[in-house]
Amino acid sequence: MDSFLNCLWEGTFMKLNSALLLIPLFSAAAHAGYVDYRHEYYDDGRNYDRVYMSHRFATGFGVAVEAISRSDDSQSNDAWNNMESNGNEYTASYQFTSQGLTWQPGIAIETGDNITIYKPYIRVQYNINDNWWTAFRYRQEYMRRNTEGKDDRMVYRPEAWVGYNINNWMFELNGIYKIADSEDLYNNKSEDYEYNFRVAYNIGSWVPFVEIGNVSSGYNTTTTDDRQTRYRVGLGYNF
Repeated sequence: MDSFLNCLWEGTFMKLNSALLLIPLFSAAAHAGYVDYRHEYYDDGRNYDRVYMSHRFATGFGVAVEAISRSDDSQSNDAWNNMESNGNEYTASYQFTSQGLTWQPGIAIETGDNITIYKPYIRVQYNINDNWWTAFRYRQEYMRRNTEGKDDRMVYRPEAWVGYNINNWMFELNGIYKIADSEDLYNNKSEDYEYNFRVAYNIGSWVPFVEIGNVSSGYNTTTTDDRQTRYRVGLGYNF
């Protein structure tokens, strides 16, 4: 029975993953909603770049695709140097409003070197008034590892936002908590956390933004309490 269930699980998600690979095609055929480019820098010198595109249809159904690259390990301190792929993520979701709350159930699938991560989630947002809003999301991250000797992993990830908009300015604070069911994430514990603060400004359809976050170190994270600052700068466009 266990063997049958495992085969069913793998077959279902392989089909879903293949279907989500078509998301960029469908999104491009429709009226695209948002695209952005973001550069990311860590205290330890690592550099990452991301391109993100999303579209939400009038029915409430939405799709998104995200491509991430990084400077290679030999010269990771140099931005845009010998860039290599660091994974892709495909998201499908449905958004609706009920009793003053905006709900969004969905699933994201991230693919990388020898791993696939399935991320089902539910997000809810409440607009307190014309300026203030708050949101909460609960997400599970099931990582399938295709490397010998590496077990699969489940991480539970609740996170919350509070935001303030005034004129063309947008301010946002995000807190994330993570807990794994079978291995350490940070400082010899199965728990980890991070914070992120974002400032954005609307200039017509353009949205430049900057972010600063506090995250666990990218090296020896599971056995040390080292933390570092993460800086992000990007430019979005609504169309």
